[in-house]
Amino acid sequence: MDIFAEALEWLVYYCIKRGSVQSIRSWETYGRDAYDYFAFIEANNLDWRSINSRTENRLLAVYRDASMSQFNVGATTINRRLGLIIKFYQYACNRGWVSTLPYELQDVIVRKPKQFLAHTDTSGGHKMRPDVMLKQSRTQIKVLNGEQIADLLKATRDKTLYLMVRLALSTGLRKEEILTFPFKYVINPASTSARSHIVVQLNPAEMNTKGSVPRSIHVPVSVMSALWNYVIHERYQLLARQVTPTDRLFVARHGEAWSLTAKSFNNQLKRLNLPFHVNPHMLRHTYATHTLKSLRQKKGLGFEPLLYVRDRLGHTSITTTERYLHFLHEIEDDLINSYQQEIDAICEEII
Repeated sequence: MDIFAEALEWLVYYCIKRGSVQSIRSWETYGRDAYDYFAFIEANNLDWRSINSRTENRLLAVYRDASMSQFNVGATTINRRLGLIIKFYQYACNRGWVSTLPYELQDVIVRKPKQFLAHTDTSGGHKMRPDVMLKQSRTQIKVLNGEQIADLLKATRDKTLYLMVRLALSTGLRKEEILTFPFKYVINPASTSARSHIVVQLNPAEMNTKGSVPRSIHVPVSVMSALWNYVIHERYQLLARQVTPTDRLFVARHGEAWSLTAKSFNNQLKRLNLPFHVNPHMLRHTYATHTLKSLRQKKGLGFEPLLYVRDRLGHTSITTTERYLHFLHEIEDDLINSYQQEIDAICEEII
């Protein structure tokens, strides 16, 4: 139970001093990942500094293989942990704690960007990559098609859960953003001149956003109207059971705020017993993919659909949003070009 001074110094530097990692949840993840590696080293009587000999130079490879074969950790998680530990060793080398690095760099072929980003690629299709990293298959984005969206909404009887799902499908908000969405953001659409959507500014001082970065979302008028009715009726009645009401929009059955650490949102979706899997992040993927497809089918927009979706989702890099281009074929129904019109029609049918 002694303090690991070197790891602590590096974490303070990496998470706080650099200023580029603003999410406290990311700090926790990095701490856990670092602990997993160094606990493994200690449990196997190894020394993280001894990387000069031929045997000890395989420290990261031994950890990688044990994670995969003994502990059944997935390739994505293993690579995330390895990437973090590699950064630690780079810092340790600069600080003089170690004299060399426990890996070598190898030249690998990378996928070139497509669409309008192609001209920005200067890699020549190659990059240098640590040789200990696992080859990782491309993550398959799970997207609901129109029929599945209809089944999901029809099966959701609870009013609060129903509106949480609808808001996620209509804006692409993350799970934590849905759960901490302030009720003050909900307004009466009749008091505005908006015809299609209402711009809502997400303030990280008032709700959780990834990296505490502010951004704007476009809430369809029909969705805002449903949320306004929820605030006036259902939410008001639920809050009557609480001595200290929450300022969050969505409340649980006894009027309390939804937990950010528990999996209540996921579990409620699971209890719907749908013939397909669904979780909060799939709703975000669904919004992104359907919206991107709908906008790309329209002529004369005057703006790039990919940039629009990027800004709504709050991605820091356009390449993150670009991955949705490769999954447009997952959408099976082409009967309605407008994604939001489709959701509105489904909801009107349910009501």
